[in-house]
Amino acid sequence: MWKESWWITKKELKMQIPGIIITLLVTIFIAIIAVPTLYTFVLNIFDNPKLYANRIVFEGKTLYVDSFILDVIFLGLTPSFSALFMWGPYISLRAIKEDPFGKRLAVYRTLPVSTNVLTASRVLFMLIIFVFLSAAFYLTIFLSVPDDFFSYFESPHFLSFILFWVGYALALGSLNTFIESGTNGKVLYIFLFTITVCLLIILLLVYQIWEVGIVETTIILISKSPVIPVIASLVCGILGVITMAKLLNKRLLDRDYL
Repeated sequence: MWKESWWITKKELKMQIPGIIITLLVTIFIAIIAVPTLYTFVLNIFDNPKLYANRIVFEGKTLYVDSFILDVIFLGLTPSFSALFMWGPYISLRAIKEDPFGKRLAVYRTLPVSTNVLTASRVLFMLIIFVFLSAAFYLTIFLSVPDDFFSYFESPHFLSFILFWVGYALALGSLNTFIESGTNGKVLYIFLFTITVCLLIILLLVYQIWEVGIVETTIILISKSPVIPVIASLVCGILGVITMAKLLNKRLLDRDYL
């Protein structure tokens, strides 16, 4: 089964090379944007609590703009590393009517392979793209932060920080694969819109109640307990992928591709 799945995955990776390159470049750019604020967070937490730059005060509540942007990147964009979010259906409204993912699956269904093979190929493709883009994102941050960053937030803690967010991104990002292959273009856009709205509401509520960023909170949490949160996050990520694979396989058995 895995040999056949890998054959399909390799074919699709070759077809998606332009999208992979463009998405990679955008991912690196996003990582570069995140570096200054992440560095400021670490200094603010461990050295100088007055380093925040951009802020908005409304009715006595403070919204740190940099913190908000960083939270959007980690909560909203890192799960997108499970897909080529700067290519194809993700940047074309035609996907709503044309359903390119469904058409691709319809072609795959004509092959003499089982739905288990197709499901495994979707999971393999997702995991390869996710690992590739996540590695590019965090490696860019690692290479771009000033040297004294690790004087305050040591390398083992930074690794735990990365693994924590990787687990989160994998758990949520695995939904992309199910939406892509198990539904249609309309559902994909509804899902993305709903997730975006929910994310903004959650962030605004968090800032309204606690006036502290989620990424900033995870830095503090990891610095105090670098093991348990990471294990919990990675377990959630793995369970998310396994659950998605089971649901997708069941869906592929019943889906009408016409």
